[in-house]
Amino acid sequence: MNSTDINSPINIPNDNIEEMDLTTKYICENIDKSLIIFCNPISGNQEGKIILSTMNNYKSKDNYRIMDYQYLQTKKKYEPIKGIFFELIDKEDNAKGQKLLKHVTERCKINKEKGLEEKFWKVKTLIGGGDGTILSMIDGFVKFGIDITYCVFGHIPLGTGNDLSNSLGFKDHINISKGNIDDLYLILLNYYNAKYGKIDVWKIDLQLDPNEGEVIVNQRGGKAPLKDEEGNIIRRYMRSFINYISLGYDARVGYDFDPKRTNSRNMNKCIYFLEGAKKIFCRKTISVNGFIDTFTVYDDIENSVKQESFFTNYNDEKEINNNNPLSNEIHEVNKIDNEDHHDNDDNNNIINTNQNHKIKYQFVSEEKLLQNGNNFENKKCLVLKGKPCSIIFQNIVNYMSGVKDIWGNGKDHLSVKLKNGTKEDEKKYNDKLIRMATLEQRFDDKMLEVFTFDSGLKTGLENVFKGFAKKIYHGRGPMEVTFLETPKYEKTDKKHRIYFNLDGEYFHIVKPLLLKIDLNRDYFDGQLPFLIGNK
Repeated sequence: MNSTDINSPINIPNDNIEEMDLTTKYICENIDKSLIIFCNPISGNQEGKIILSTMNNYKSKDNYRIMDYQYLQTKKKYEPIKGIFFELIDKEDNAKGQKLLKHVTERCKINKEKGLEEKFWKVKTLIGGGDGTILSMIDGFVKFGIDITYCVFGHIPLGTGNDLSNSLGFKDHINISKGNIDDLYLILLNYYNAKYGKIDVWKIDLQLDPNEGEVIVNQRGGKAPLKDEEGNIIRRYMRSFINYISLGYDARVGYDFDPKRTNSRNMNKCIYFLEGAKKIFCRKTISVNGFIDTFTVYDDIENSVKQESFFTNYNDEKEINNNNPLSNEIHEVNKIDNEDHHDNDDNNNIINTNQNHKIKYQFVSEEKLLQNGNNFENKKCLVLKGKPCSIIFQNIVNYMSGVKDIWGNGKDHLSVKLKNGTKEDEKKYNDKLIRMATLEQRFDDKMLEVFTFDSGLKTGLENVFKGFAKKIYHGRGPMEVTFLETPKYEKTDKKHRIYFNLDGEYFHIVKPLLLKIDLNRDYFDGQLPFLIGNK
């Protein structure tokens, strides 16, 4: 095959866009047929490397990797897809791709102002890599000055788990052989024909002890605390996430698995399984009740957003599933006094808590009851039952490399009990808990599902038998987790370590005070445009 011919005359009106090279002009004139792809060549089984090496055979005269399937000299009939590829870990090539994307989104804006159809002002922007790659690339686009209003994103699954791709209706991996342009075409065709949708974007604000707090990560050469640009240890860690976050056993497994990653997806899954088995039978992980003080959900007053969840009586049909069994009901819950919550908190260094917000829902750990029994004597309060090994805040349907619908398969009651209530109170709350537990999980409803697992063994068995998760909450934020006092960090003390998972990135957090979770309204009021497939 010959390199793509893109030298035909192109009529570009003068729209105050700076001078562009030929390939950029060509893509700008074919937005409805174009896919701009950023690939990580070292993810998973290195399918990204195969893609990029295949595309090195198809370079334009101005040195872009571009394949125009309309002009391929084959016997097959292709859709007129125009794919242009960039290597995301090569700084120069990445910057070249972002510059092109910026020009294309500027053209999209002009097309929208002219009243053209949406397909002419939404450029399909695909990111090939693992789950953690997606938001980091989108954040990079924003910093580069790209108006992502005119993008619709897609995830090409090149990592180990690829839960996002699977949740969005695509496969959890791709099949491509070296140099096979037909394989690559079939992969791109799925995204070319995909429908537009949205996915919620959340943010965390993790606040640590100002003197001893650390976020420790696996780095080349060993483990080290995260530092800012000036070299100072980070005591407050803020990030966005799409998939999920968790605290406890599963994050510990991932943290120890991380440095052992290989270039084989199957080998990585075996290593992950072995690390999980080690934690079950050899090294016990601290229970959630051993480090969580309270979990609180506040009214979303600051953002004035109508919401439908267990503790509200709003019904916004534009955002809420019409099948929601709680619609048009008035919900009441015993609210723990806001003053009690803050007066009894020993973490006086917490920054920017929601003290002016009304508490909708709060449970305390059984450990807190043991330590502060007098404060809760004869008071109604919600308590997290048992000694769970982890707590998960989930946005998408998939988890742990493809385990699907943990929320839906979980028990039809929540892992919360009412303490010091009458039998009538208990029946009322239990009925509401059961109904909340039956709510559907979606990635575009601006709600999180929160659940626990009792043990590492049950976490692993969820892959096979389903139904081991215990539900805590389904709804919106802001949410806050406050932490019990933990011992000073010692390298030899692994008993009291707290582990944290954010979209497949793993951390050991030292002396945390507060974890705040909320929608990230910097992105289109808490959502990003994504392509939705049908597998």
